[in-house]
Amino acid sequence: MKIDTDNNLIIPGSLEISDLKAIKVVGELNKVEDFLQGQLTSDISLLNNGASQLSCICDHKGQVMADFIVLKQDNEFFIIIQKDFISIFTGELEIFAKFGSVSFDVCDHKIIGEIYNKGDSDNFYYSNDEFELNLHLKKSNYKNKNSINLDMWNAANKILGILHLDKSDSGKFRPLEINFDKQRVSFEKGCFRGQEIVARMKYLGIDRRKFCTFIVKNDFVENNLIKSIGEIINLDDKKVFNGIVKKDDIEEVKKISGIISIL
Repeated sequence: MKIDTDNNLIIPGSLEISDLKAIKVVGELNKVEDFLQGQLTSDISLLNNGASQLSCICDHKGQVMADFIVLKQDNEFFIIIQKDFISIFTGELEIFAKFGSVSFDVCDHKIIGEIYNKGDSDNFYYSNDEFELNLHLKKSNYKNKNSINLDMWNAANKILGILHLDKSDSGKFRPLEINFDKQRVSFEKGCFRGQEIVARMKYLGIDRRKFCTFIVKNDFVENNLIKSIGEIINLDDKKVFNGIVKKDDIEEVKKISGIISIL
């Protein structure tokens, strides 16, 4: 079920995102690239200078441990990640980083998020038919003229189908359960930790659940047919959130009172 309101909730603009931090991956460029290519689920070789991409890391069982955005800026690699996930990210990868001759440096850069109209951004990490999302690093003394707020930014990400996990979700989901297989995982590149299980589920498993973005009225009452994930965003007189439903229940879910749109 979809009506013509979802893109109307997205407003172009920029903001400083204080909940995010940048981790610089320190080392010789070729060693950094090799390390990230072997640990992250996305294909680092596709990143041009100035570009960014959605990514994540999994454990050996294929469970997502942390999600983030990889940014290549000035021929250096940065992990743009929620503050709560820094210790998980570094804890999972430090032992491998030592063997790869790389290290991590949490920077004091400011993270600027930008929503563009389609075609206005050269390097975006995700887009739909009308909008593009991008991140930039700025020096710590940079003052951004915020034209949108954090709820607007988070809602735009969710409407484009992008889930940012809460720390409490670490280790609970495999990529296919939360749309990460379509946005954050490359099945063409070489191995990453948990890759065998993730690929087996992708090609041999039976997917009985569907990841959705819900736009609902403020008086919407949570329903046990929908397993909500991540933060619920309040936006004007509506709420936006991600959820998982059984495919067999989709028609019943569409009938639930208060749902405006299911993306």
